[in-house]
Amino acid sequence: MYLKDDGTLDHHELTRTLLGIVTDRPCRDPAAVLCWLAARLDADPAGRDGPALTVAVSATSCYALWRIRRVAVIDALIAAAGRAASVYGASACTAPGAHRHPDTRSIGDQEAIAHLAGRVAVLDDGWRCPVFLAELAGDTLTVLRNGRQARFEAPTTADLDAFFLTEGKARIENLTLTVERLRPGGPNDLAEQAALWAARRLLSGRALPEERLPLFLTVCFAAQHCHWCGTPPAMVSAYRDALATIDQAPLTGTCPHQHRHPQVPPRTLLRYVRALAGFGSDGPRIDGDAWNCPRHMAERARDMLAYTAGYLGLDEPQHKV
Repeated sequence: MYLKDDGTLDHHELTRTLLGIVTDRPCRDPAAVLCWLAARLDADPAGRDGPALTVAVSATSCYALWRIRRVAVIDALIAAAGRAASVYGASACTAPGAHRHPDTRSIGDQEAIAHLAGRVAVLDDGWRCPVFLAELAGDTLTVLRNGRQARFEAPTTADLDAFFLTEGKARIENLTLTVERLRPGGPNDLAEQAALWAARRLLSGRALPEERLPLFLTVCFAAQHCHWCGTPPAMVSAYRDALATIDQAPLTGTCPHQHRHPQVPPRTLLRYVRALAGFGSDGPRIDGDAWNCPRHMAERARDMLAYTAGYLGLDEPQHKV
């Protein structure tokens, strides 16, 4: 992808691409570029291009964690950084006292990429030193591993039973008031975990029949608030698992009621959920038959699955909501 005719790394083209990626103006598919970098580094960290590739992987690691929503890409970068750290960690400084190692804690992404460009196509001695590269790869590995856990491993929510369960029944009012704290582009850890709890309750098979619609709509609300890179992919995957429990067969059938399916602004959805669950004397008027209609639930699930597929970059039809 970024090799010259003689098989060496094309620093100019790679630098241009990487700067576009870290400034969020990519000229190529970032996931494909990062996978290529990881594969090249993993194959031969000690080779001629190993130092440049190690710097490139380090410079793009934060972007990868926040903007790439495919865990396989992160895993490839982790493997490459780990191999580089191991290979360079086995070597000593090439010229003790003769050059200065850059401070890995103060190197910015664009600064690192700049060292791959043009007149510095052959990295300065300090940047090529195995001791510096081992430290850089090790720091990158730590960032990627910690980020993978935070972004791609959903947290436990068993402790939330104390807040959202009473005698085995979901406390819909408390749950929805907590999830309602979600705002587009403004992550709220407790609200996200409450939404995750709702998704897991729906998946568990332990939800009471009267809980299924409120829990489902609560998950829809959370899914609808996936915005930019704020919501961890692990959360969105859990929402999708819960949404997939809704039967899609009614989409081809007819409705058992006369009125249209409810269409309400996203921000007000949980007010209707509380009203459906019997909370709030000043809540909105509701048509219970229309809200509980199997086709209505199937349509909402379909639309939310399509919307979250777009967020995760999955190959499915995408709906705007």
